[in-house]
Amino acid sequence: MYYVARLKDVEQCNGCKICILSCPEANAIKLIKRDNKKKMVEINAVRCKGCSLCIELCPQKVLALEMQTFSA
Repeated sequence: MYYVARLKDVEQCNGCKICILSCPEANAIKLIKRDNKKKMVEINAVRCKGCSLCIELCPQKVLALEMQTFSA
C-alpha cells in the first residue's frame, strides 16, 4: 500500500503549474489540455512518490493523496 497525489477537482484546476514546479520527481506531473481549451494537471501514479508537496503548495487546493495498493 502506498499513496499518490491525484486531482480531486478537475473544474477548479487552473493549470498554474505550481505543482509541476514543486514536484521533486521528474515527469510525475504534466499539464494537459482538456476539451481543447482548458489546461489541467495529470499525475503519473507510477512516478509520484506521495510526498504531498504539490498538495501543500496548490493555491486552488484541488489535489489530494489517494491510497493505492500493489497488484500482482
